[in-house]
This record gives sequence, structure tokens and C-alpha cells, in this order.
Amino acid sequence: MLKRFFLSERAMLTAIIINAVVIFALYFPEFKGNWWLLAIDHAFIIFFLVEVIVKLAVLKPKEYFAAAWNRFDFIIVMGSLPVFLEGVVHIPEATGLLILLRLFRLVRLVRFLRFIPNIEQVMSGLGRALKASVFVLAALVFLNFMLAIITCHFYADIAPEYFGNPLVSIYSIFQLFTLEGWNEIPAAIVKSTDSPMTIGMTRFYFAIVVVLGGIFGMSLANAVFIDEMMMDNNKELEDKVDLLTEEIRALRESLTEKEKG
Repeated sequence: MLKRFFLSERAMLTAIIINAVVIFALYFPEFKGNWWLLAIDHAFIIFFLVEVIVKLAVLKPKEYFAAAWNRFDFIIVMGSLPVFLEGVVHIPEATGLLILLRLFRLVRLVRFLRFIPNIEQVMSGLGRALKASVFVLAALVFLNFMLAIITCHFYADIAPEYFGNPLVSIYSIFQLFTLEGWNEIPAAIVKSTDSPMTIGMTRFYFAIVVVLGGIFGMSLANAVFIDEMMMDNNKELEDKVDLLTEEIRALRESLTEKEKG
């Protein structure tokens, strides 16, 4: 009975959802450090540890670790064990250890992904999409880098809040690529100068930046990414069309033989 419970995907999903609600509540200021919520959260860690032990006993280590999701669960559960230190040892706020402990608390919620239907297919498509997009993304990064330096050179003194140094400039150019603030940044520069030549060149230059990075660059990256994500669906449709074609061909051959007979 106990083994069946810990091997039940529905029971584990329910536990993960309840644990997610507890973690969600812990981040409200009025519940931060609440003893009861921390105790419940720690109880869930023990619960998930027992789940790992039961599965290891039933499936045996070789079969258990053969599944990628089991390996992921094992790493998350083992990484969550030091969270017990938070309730026993005083750890100052904003220390690296406390941040790491709370990070593992949040990463536990990622286990919910395994219960999403066809998640393996989605992850496979995501991996293919990232591989296919890598050169487009690299080109966008290089374009961002190059435009950031050029813009920093010409506008560092005019608009230091946007282009005061290369790092700030990279962020501002990326904003333009995403079409967020594409009109606000040039408008702020135009307000700070009275030269018609500078105003005209500024508008022309930033229009080119938006077209190159925001319209062509980001659209190309999105197109490649989505095309690869949809490849599984396209392959499935192609297989169905091929099967239907074979059935039609076989039916025609059968009708031809009957007519000859």
C-alpha cells in the first residue's frame, strides 16, 4: 500500500502542488519565517526523500537512474536537504548559503514539469529550436555589441542614462531590439539637443537600429525557433499523408485488378 502510494504519479503531483502553495505563502512578508509553514515545507522534503528511497528499492538503482526525470528528481531532493539548516542554524540574510538554500526550495517546483502531457516532445523540440537558432542568436548578440559601441561613442555625453558606458548601451540597444522604448530613447536624445542635423541623424540612425535588430533580427530568430518547435507536428502530418498516399495507391491497384478480372 505504501509503495503503491509513493509510486502513484497522481499522489506525487498533489504533493508538489501543495508544496508549491506553501512555498508561495512563505514569500509573503507576513508569513516570512513562519514556523508552521517552514515545518510543513521541511516535511515535504522528507516526503520526497522517502519517495526517492521507495523508488530506488522498487525499481533498483540501475532502472531508477536510467530515467532522466528520476535523475533530475534525485538531484533536486538531495540538494534540498541542507534547507534543514535554515531552521536549526542562524544564517544571516543575503548570504550566499541562504540564497542557495532558498534557490533549491524554488527549483523543487520545477518537478511539476514532468506531469505536463507530452513534455518530452516539448523539451525535444525546444532543444532542436535552440540548436537551430544558435547562429541567428550569435549574429544578434554581435549586432547588439557592435551597435552598442557605436552608439556609446556618439551619444555617451548626450544621453548618459542610456549610453553612458558600453554595458548600459548594450541594454538600451537590446530594449530597441525588443521594440520596448524604441521611441522614448530617441525622443529623450532629441530633447537634449537643438541641432537640426543631430536631430535628423538621430532619428534616422535609431530607425535603422529598430529595423535591423527589432524587425528583421528578432523576427528571423522567432521564425527559426518556431519552425523547429513545429517540426514534430509537421513530421507527424507528413507521415499521415504518406500513409494515406500508400492506401490510395493500394486501393487503385486493387480496383485495377478487379477491372482486368
